[in-house]
Amino acid sequence: MSRPFRVRALALLALFAAAGCQDYNFNPVGKCLIQPGNTRERLSDVSTADVLFIVDESGSMQGEQQKLAANFDAFITRLNGTNQRRVDNGLQPIDFHIAVTTTSIFFNYGRGETCRNDCAGAVGQNVCCQTTNAPLRQPRSCAAGPGVCAAGTECRTDCNGLKGDPYCCIPTTLVPPVSDVVACTTLGARCGTMQQHYDFQGCDPGEEGIAVRDWPYARGDFVSWTDAVGGTANPRVLHFDKQLYQAGGGGVNRQSFTQAQLQQFFVGGGAVNGNVIVGTCGSGEEQALEAARLAVQKAIDGQQHDTYSIAGAQTWTPATRTAGSAAEWPHENAKLVLVFVGDEDDCSSPVDASDGVVWLPGEDTCVDSSQGELGKQYRVTEIVDYFFGLGRPLGAAFIFPAAQTQCSGAECTVGGLCCATDCPGTIGVCTNNAVCGAQSPGYRLLEAANQFRARGASVVTGSICDPAFGTILDDIARIVEPPSGLTLPTLPAADVVTVLRIAGQDGKIRKTCRGPAPVGTAGTALDDYDWWFTETTDEGPPTGASQYVFINHNTGQCEANPGETYSADYLGRIPAAGCRSEIECSNALGGRAADWTCFAGVAAGDVCLNPASTPSPGTCICGSVEKNCAAGRQ
Repeated sequence: MSRPFRVRALALLALFAAAGCQDYNFNPVGKCLIQPGNTRERLSDVSTADVLFIVDESGSMQGEQQKLAANFDAFITRLNGTNQRRVDNGLQPIDFHIAVTTTSIFFNYGRGETCRNDCAGAVGQNVCCQTTNAPLRQPRSCAAGPGVCAAGTECRTDCNGLKGDPYCCIPTTLVPPVSDVVACTTLGARCGTMQQHYDFQGCDPGEEGIAVRDWPYARGDFVSWTDAVGGTANPRVLHFDKQLYQAGGGGVNRQSFTQAQLQQFFVGGGAVNGNVIVGTCGSGEEQALEAARLAVQKAIDGQQHDTYSIAGAQTWTPATRTAGSAAEWPHENAKLVLVFVGDEDDCSSPVDASDGVVWLPGEDTCVDSSQGELGKQYRVTEIVDYFFGLGRPLGAAFIFPAAQTQCSGAECTVGGLCCATDCPGTIGVCTNNAVCGAQSPGYRLLEAANQFRARGASVVTGSICDPAFGTILDDIARIVEPPSGLTLPTLPAADVVTVLRIAGQDGKIRKTCRGPAPVGTAGTALDDYDWWFTETTDEGPPTGASQYVFINHNTGQCEANPGETYSADYLGRIPAAGCRSEIECSNALGGRAADWTCFAGVAAGDVCLNPASTPSPGTCICGSVEKNCAAGRQ
């Protein structure tokens, strides 16, 4: 048996401290051969997380939205449990703020139009030309002001089919003349008819959700269910704030809503529909990634509005569908968590009849490279860069069309369509029809998930065909909580030389967390430790030293308050990637190979491990192998 964990830790620390190099004949890089490292993550003073659900509202999503609503309790239950433990331990409760938008920005429906400069009536102009050789025409926008409208029309925001946006229409009938040719830039490119308002074609009664005929798609706006008849509306941001959980808070948030009301606003119940039941009357070109970017950018620019003020006063006007209060979202320095839910891939592209992706009947031009439309899409990297450029802690979840019916983390792949087996009328049967199951492989959504994960964000992935979303939503709640882990900038020299601590707002250390859990620890024994190393950024069993630190929130003993900082301090490997031989040490640091030990630790029987055959590489320390291995046995 190897000696006890604590003894080995002390011996190894002593070894590192004693390792000096001035006695050896080589070109040293300095006395310190083990580089110190650290990483710090500060919790916001205001909030744990701002959460944005981006929900597909195309025609095949009714069942998936209902599953999302039915399992939302798993999300809330976990966060409620977290807050109860925090309050019981004398810590401040966390708070989170939930908004919803949809994947609908536009629907660009093509009927064979192309960009030409020889179209009848518009020769010499680059216009979208129909197969009849007549220019494609559209109503005239008067966003620049009423002076642009032709005689007999006026600039209004209540034109038929175009409500909420300024267009020129006949004041007595509200009919907008289809007068303006549709310009384009690239000759020969496809064109489409640009639609940005709900028209309910092919949308059955009862499937409207948050949609209202003739009014705009969300286009990144926060949405909520509204009752035009009763003159009421759900809040667009659901504030599960600290007051809701604190003793003396009266069981209500700052807007005087109870937890039960907040949950009802999200999932629906009684006479109230839920915000997440966005309906199935939206665009068939799901633009989830761009909708998320638009929503966040509008919020940062103060362009998101809520139906209630933060004091709880209703500010929604039913006649004009106007929400007058600025939405309190996002919160400064709060973690931003994006939750994408959809059964088709992302199709984000410019809002343009020709430069945007053109939808063709019977062809999925958002995923079919043979149609020549994919080059119009925004690059996934461009959108991911935007979110990382905000300088906030990030989390992202993707309930998307994977190849598997049930999967999580790196298990989720694309290339096939998962089968839904819980569709009404076909229970237990593999189904991919117009109302159930995955509709197209989620290539771009998986790419986005991988990019978020590779850059250190907390990421959850799950299949849209999963019969129940409870496990997925529980996992999403974990990334809403205080950091589930830290990503170290370099690999530690060994697990026993890493310390995880909590620093108060004054910078002083308030708490040193217990850990790491040794390799092989499992089950209830894990709760003897506050943290451990994992193989990836996802939660997993304890591993040897890695760049990924998982914080075990089950213990309640390693919990930072808002405004405090998690700090991981450790000794890093030299070289940064570790070593497999003494020759690698001399190549990286100078001197003779005989002057170095590529130290990989001590095994059972107090035998020095061979770094060439260990799962993890060693680190370079001064002195011969014989000397250092002897010291390691002391």
